Amino acid sequence: MDAFDTAILDIIQSDAGLSHEAIGQRVNLSASSVRRRITNLKRDGVIERDVSIVNVEQFGVLLITSVILNEETPEIYNELDTIFAEQKLVKQSYHVSGESDYIIIVHASSMQSYEEWARAVLMSNAYINRFNTTVVYSRRKFDTSVTTR
Repeated sequence: MDAFDTAILDIIQSDAGLSHEAIGQRVNLSASSVRRRITNLKRDGVIERDVSIVNVEQFGVLLITSVILNEETPEIYNELDTIFAEQKLVKQSYHVSGESDYIIIVHASSMQSYEEWARAVLMSNAYINRFNTTVVYSRRKFDTSVTTR
């Protein structure tokens, strides 16, 4: 990756809908060069996918849940990784250090649906000692960009 690639990444992380021509004007490259570079960044796995970000607050509640395990083994982590990956309500899942073993970001249509899900998925799992849930009242900052420089 060179300075052109990082400049392109900075631009498309804030607006992936810009045309190749518009991006090229900002970084002093032709539209075809920008297209080729973006294609290569996708092929190399630097760009995972292009998405539209929907305002989560329009569609329910956002919850941050910390999960504490009874014990830690690679097999338990693998099983929980699979479980969380398959759960539609789980939007992000992180292994973390400290008191918690996982932090999961959950989006539910209501507190009742979250409670039902937590009973079925978290409370019923023998590997989970306990979990703590924080309700997000409002989002003050949300940024999906990655610093490239």
